[in-house]
Amino acid sequence: MDAAGIREAFLDYFERAGHRRMPSASLVPPTYDPSVLLTTAGMQPFKPYFRGEESPPANRLASCQKCFRTPDIEEVGTTARHLTFFEMLGNFSVGDYFKQGAVGYAWELSTEGFRLSPDRIWISVMGGDEELGLGADAEAIECWRAVGVPDERIVRLGREDNFWQAGPTGPAGPCSELYFDRGIEFGAEEDRPGDDTERFLEFWNLVFMQYELHEDGSLTDLPQRNIDTGLGLDRLAAILQDVPSVFETEHFRPLVELGEELSGRGYGADFATTRALRILADHGRGMTFLMADGVVPSNEDRGYVLRRIMRRAIQQGRVLDLSGPFLAGLCERVIETMAGAYPELRAERDAIERWAVAEEEGFRRTLAQGERVLAEVVAGARAAGTSWVEPDEAFRLHDTYGFPYEMTKEMLAAEGLEVDDRGFAELMD
Repeated sequence: MDAAGIREAFLDYFERAGHRRMPSASLVPPTYDPSVLLTTAGMQPFKPYFRGEESPPANRLASCQKCFRTPDIEEVGTTARHLTFFEMLGNFSVGDYFKQGAVGYAWELSTEGFRLSPDRIWISVMGGDEELGLGADAEAIECWRAVGVPDERIVRLGREDNFWQAGPTGPAGPCSELYFDRGIEFGAEEDRPGDDTERFLEFWNLVFMQYELHEDGSLTDLPQRNIDTGLGLDRLAAILQDVPSVFETEHFRPLVELGEELSGRGYGADFATTRALRILADHGRGMTFLMADGVVPSNEDRGYVLRRIMRRAIQQGRVLDLSGPFLAGLCERVIETMAGAYPELRAERDAIERWAVAEEEGFRRTLAQGERVLAEVVAGARAAGTSWVEPDEAFRLHDTYGFPYEMTKEMLAAEGLEVDDRGFAELMD
């Protein structure tokens, strides 16, 4: 099943189950939500409904939301699953069904709709937390037992894995995740969900929003219990298409193939090539969607996020020995691949091309200067027999040459060197 088929199958299933199909919101959050720079989850556009500030168009909603996250940006390309831009499928209940309903829908769609083998699906639940005063989520465990999941495939994990909160305070609750066992060839016999390995791929998270988290860390029951779920379209596509990574799915391959065509190198030839091709594919999607939603490259806020991924893509192009400009062509390939589902890409094609060309022209000059200086810094560290680079060297690259600190760190790490974050921050102040 291709990405378009997955997207439609999910939304159609929940429409037939009485949910209102909602369009994706912009990657730029509305002004009433200053908590994040970009839309990071499917539930974000629905916060006013969950908080009771606005009435929802229906108590049952379903969507395929464009999302962008930066915490794992340095993992992109290294693992088979990490992305910055992704599509999050979700079903939501605003004071309607709760745990048994969410579990029943997820199990039925996974095993009957997407025909995943029930024997290869594992479940994680909240195992308890002393600080929160919570024990294991017995209700969720019983819900999974009720749909036929045996106890040996229900794993109890801690707060860091299976407790969701909107922030330091506010709505919160335990969650339960569905993992697909990809087999022993993806890991070890002793691997289990929550190990952060490739064997057990988490593809759907069910959040049971039932508490209010207070400043003192205490929990009280919410007056209305809600459901917020998120299913990663790209991860499910990798499972259904039986490919080793999200980058080998049918909707990613055209982007990877463009990098292969431009570089003359093959995906899988070696780690550096594969990583670079993956980064081009992911960052190409991210930059195109951000610009389509009105974000432009800058040195502040979401504009800086965009600039960072554009510059990382350009730097990885150098890893592939791409001599000429390629960002505009990469963005065009994204438009060709995804404009059927997201027509705003086609509508903003001219603006996307204009910003891609301008940013690449400017940064290529910066990159050439910065790499020369960085090579001298690396050579100096080697001669001194140290694994550390002084923060003033990183600051000089940033201040004199406009070389991004994150890129300095990443390129030094590739040489086995580190730089002091605190020292750099003090120089910036």
